[in-house]
Amino acid sequence: MNELMELSLHPGGIALTKEAFKEAVKTSAPYEKSKDAAPLKILDVGCSIGTSLSALKSEFGIEAFGIDSSEKSISKARELHDDISFEICDAMSLPYNDGQFDGILSECMLTLLKDPKAALAEWSRVLKKNGFLIISGLCERDLGTLEYSFRTEFPYDAISSSLCRKGLIDKDALKSFARYIGLMPIYEKDLREELITYMSETVLKFGSLEERIKKEQEETGSSVLDCSIEYDPKKVSYTLLILRKL
Repeated sequence: MNELMELSLHPGGIALTKEAFKEAVKTSAPYEKSKDAAPLKILDVGCSIGTSLSALKSEFGIEAFGIDSSEKSISKARELHDDISFEICDAMSLPYNDGQFDGILSECMLTLLKDPKAALAEWSRVLKKNGFLIISGLCERDLGTLEYSFRTEFPYDAISSSLCRKGLIDKDALKSFARYIGLMPIYEKDLREELITYMSETVLKFGSLEERIKKEQEETGSSVLDCSIEYDPKKVSYTLLILRKL
């Protein structure tokens, strides 16, 4: 089972998930809790087999919910974690009430969605006021002199700008649209070193990223079909963003 759990890891692994969660709780809202306070309700969109949720539940005592579009992933998640609520559904149409969650986690999956803006709006809908949204994913590296392929004008137009292209998040477009729908960016961290470590370990253990993805699909039922990037690897990074619902 340990090998199966390792397959679902993203750059930075569980350590990054925990770091992001602690930062989100610290900076997003007055979550000063008494002993008798209810646990935070956390939703993981694109949860795969529930590895991140299980780690957060074990360490922080959250009430955990996970959704994924893969029936096979959710089936395995339910087998592994009978104390977590899992649902099979689309990330852009959630079966939850308005303002149901204290926090939402989205790790390395925003760029895989057909309509990232619709997804963000839906996630905002189910967040409580002052709730937090944690997003991590591949992005274009800020080298200062780099010509950003997405950028046509400043500031971004929140309506027409694309949040993701060719497998990469455009951070400025994402933050612009987030503000437009009432999600305030409160924390950002570049994780290029974690990405380099992840890719190095991938090559050593699996031979290539393609083989790792194939293995993950076979073992976890992941619906990820293609994580290939057309960009020069030197111009790609990995980002962690935390947003707060106003």
